[in-house]
Amino acid sequence: MDCPKRAETELFKMISRKYPKFFKAGKRDLDHSQLSPDNTPLLESPLEYNPATTADLVIQNACLGTGADKFIQHIAIVDNIITQVGSAEEIEAVTGPNTQMIDAKNQSVLPGFTDSHLHLAVAMQQLRACNVENVTSIDQFKACISDFAQKCKNESVLYVFGLHYFDDPIIPAATCRHMLDELVSDKPLLVSAHDLHTVWGNTKALEEADLLHTMPPYPLLIEELDMEDKIVLGADNMPSGEFREPEVCYFISGPLEAKFPQTVEEQLEDLECVCHTLASLGITGVHRMALAQPAEDVAILLLLLELEQLGRLPIRVSTSFSSIGDNNMLQDVIRAHKAHNALAKARDKEISAAQLHDILVELLHQAGDARHEKLHKNTDSGITGPHLTKIHDLSAHIRDVVHHTHIRQHAERANPHHHRSMPEFLNDHAKIHCYTVKIFMDGIIEKNTAYRLDKPPTQGIPEFQQHELNALLELADKLGLQVAAHSIGDGSVRAVLDAITKAHTANQAVDKARGHRIPHRIEHIETCNQQDLSRFGEETIVTSMQPLHERPPVTLWHKMVPKKEWNTAFAWEEALQNGAILVFGSDWPIVSCDVRSGIHHAISRKPWFEGARKQAVSLDEAIAAYTSGTAFTEYSSQIKGTIKPGMLADITILSGPVDNLQNEDSNLDILYTICYGKIIYEASPKLAGKR
Repeated sequence: MDCPKRAETELFKMISRKYPKFFKAGKRDLDHSQLSPDNTPLLESPLEYNPATTADLVIQNACLGTGADKFIQHIAIVDNIITQVGSAEEIEAVTGPNTQMIDAKNQSVLPGFTDSHLHLAVAMQQLRACNVENVTSIDQFKACISDFAQKCKNESVLYVFGLHYFDDPIIPAATCRHMLDELVSDKPLLVSAHDLHTVWGNTKALEEADLLHTMPPYPLLIEELDMEDKIVLGADNMPSGEFREPEVCYFISGPLEAKFPQTVEEQLEDLECVCHTLASLGITGVHRMALAQPAEDVAILLLLLELEQLGRLPIRVSTSFSSIGDNNMLQDVIRAHKAHNALAKARDKEISAAQLHDILVELLHQAGDARHEKLHKNTDSGITGPHLTKIHDLSAHIRDVVHHTHIRQHAERANPHHHRSMPEFLNDHAKIHCYTVKIFMDGIIEKNTAYRLDKPPTQGIPEFQQHELNALLELADKLGLQVAAHSIGDGSVRAVLDAITKAHTANQAVDKARGHRIPHRIEHIETCNQQDLSRFGEETIVTSMQPLHERPPVTLWHKMVPKKEWNTAFAWEEALQNGAILVFGSDWPIVSCDVRSGIHHAISRKPWFEGARKQAVSLDEAIAAYTSGTAFTEYSSQIKGTIKPGMLADITILSGPVDNLQNEDSNLDILYTICYGKIIYEASPKLAGKR
């Protein structure tokens, strides 16, 4: 199960499918021949360091490697760089009286883990919420909510996440809000299902969303898109409080988020907390995947940069920008390039942090307004009368919600980087990157929204037609931006592979000037045609997959995909054997981001049937998919992803041998997480003090 894209974007897409003349990209919109290519090399150069410099931090008795290749070494770190890996005597020579010492006690020391696919904004949203993932009875549910409400008396809205579906539902559909009113009646209460496809609200939540009235009439857009059956009505013909599918859930969740937004200070606190949670799991870097909400993407970048300048960002973040398959899709790519260039200039101190902030706030406005402005200027669609009014009303509603949720507070707030306590310029060594454009090609197998070769496509799938996808990939590639494409079905995978091949051919001269290809990414790849598997290695395409998404038979997934296609489903090992760059992630918070669980699952996976191909990977391959593989996607193979002199000091120390992850109960703890040469997580008091 993948995290669904933001519902406001899907509503826009649904209207565009009904009235394609309003949104369809024409040849002029897809023509980018006048744009100059960006030949800037992106590969990180080797770091300069002096191995004789006295170490700031030394890790003693570090067990490096796995299996029979394990060996004990000592590691010296100066600032944020590993300067020596050697014997006790060698490291003793660069150990001074103020060197901080950590004794790994002959246990495994690994490069810091990078989760290549997760969603920070969703994790932030759930941070202040009540988690009912493990609730299985109505009594447990009531106890959790009552306790949560008691602890969170100062919260304006109570959010609950993770409720599972049962044959005997915990929240009855017909009397939902009345049942929830018995638990909380003085403020909005909104409960989300574990898959984010259903929400349940109390009466106060419906009141705030202006939904507490008899239906019909339904909200105009609900009627326009024939989604009336997604709102459950009670005996009084008023909404019962149960709303189904993200697009309809948005009619209650969107207004609540807009009316009761988190302050920037609260968002900074939540983002910092989320990053420290990740650090506690040995994670030193993440690839934040966008969810088709361009304004949210810029807002998250603003928060990340402020945290970094405040010295409160513990881990590295490679973030992404959404591009949506409509007549503004190439403008999304160009805006991502502008943000990337501005960040690069700030790193080179060509502009100050305050100037960078102002540029990003302007891009934030553009991200929130561009589609709505274009829609209102479109007078050639031939649509008039009430339908036109409904489309404009939808646009105004979404624009207002996005503005209040993501834009207003940044726009009205004084530039935080002007404060005298803030550094004038960004740090030389980037903790934050933004060179990725994220797109959705399809949905998921279980909802029958994946684009598959064995089935005719459903309405709106694939989200990018081939000519649109080709234009987007060619432009992104020319501008030096990698595209990360959510592609669950084998049809989507093939379409993206074809587009990448065309982009590489079109931009051969650009690649030659740049000195390298752009490593585009395909995300998930739950199904893949046999003849397409070898293309990942041939085209230097990143194969980005999530071990904990794979489940053995029989689930709904297996019922919907023919058995003859199972051999190339979640084909981790076969992709590697064909030369692919394999990276692993989690899709957190949809599933766990604990890398230890991901590695165990990746190496212990069993074939799905007698005679099926083995798609489990080796321990070393799994570790590489969280370390050196992810470094490749960040253009950082020369400075990150392994433990040797000259590499960035991003390190994870375990409480035992990493080989134990091959066992069901490994009992391995994360003892230390080190990022940028600093301890960002410590499980226990220091094992050794300063010398």
